[in-house]
Amino acid sequence: MGEVRVLGELRGGITARMLRLRRPGGEDLVLRRWSGEDPGEREAVSREVAGLDALAATDLPVPRLLAADVTGAEAGVPVTVTTLLPGAVTLMPADRGGWVRELAGMLARIHAVPVPAALEPCEEWESEDQSWLETDPGLAREARALAARPAEPSRAVLAHGDYQHFNVLWQGGRVSGVVDWPTVGRADRGRDTGHCRLNLAVLFEADVAMDFLDAYEERAGAAVDPAADLRRLLSFGPGWPVFLPRQVDGRASVDGPGMAARVRETIRCSLRRAG
Repeated sequence: MGEVRVLGELRGGITARMLRLRRPGGEDLVLRRWSGEDPGEREAVSREVAGLDALAATDLPVPRLLAADVTGAEAGVPVTVTTLLPGAVTLMPADRGGWVRELAGMLARIHAVPVPAALEPCEEWESEDQSWLETDPGLAREARALAARPAEPSRAVLAHGDYQHFNVLWQGGRVSGVVDWPTVGRADRGRDTGHCRLNLAVLFEADVAMDFLDAYEERAGAAVDPAADLRRLLSFGPGWPVFLPRQVDGRASVDGPGMAARVRETIRCSLRRAG
């Protein structure tokens, strides 16, 4: 019958090791192997299982879950095994405008999936150090005031939780896969748009982040709550210039010192847009 072979480690994994496997017959799979050191890993695996189960009946390009060991009882650490999707991460597209619109359209499709009743809310990620924002006290006050507005639970969608260009695969100029689902949950659609826009701002510029929001609302046919969106922009912190180059892994140029200014400009543009 043959044995499953490990072909190597996939690029870009930060929270867990991602191994490419090949089983008899030639099908390639992905083994996500967590460290087993963080109790929160079990919840992450449980979320991923629930999210991929909810998406299994859709036509979205997401991995198919084949096996999971949530507690690590059999594998020693929490693991999942999924199908390998075609394509590769694209960080330097030839047609950036088309790339942004395609990225936004895929998120709109994800948000259109009915939310399973059992799906837990997404976790909130906050930056403990917002000194980068205090260089403009007026902007900081206005942004925090809007971000403090509570979300409306009835508007929750099925959210990826970490939707951004590092978790999207491309082939022939089109999205061929959306991966990395341990943060899936119920959330306002602004949770995902804001997180993606933050990643676009730090790697590119504010205009790209704003174009994404316009494209998303057009494709989704729905307005994004500026408060939920802004909360994600405010999660930027001093650690981003440190870990982002690890994610990029040489696939694009990274301007670490300019990140904070680009995020501030995105916040400024977003506040003007919100009126």
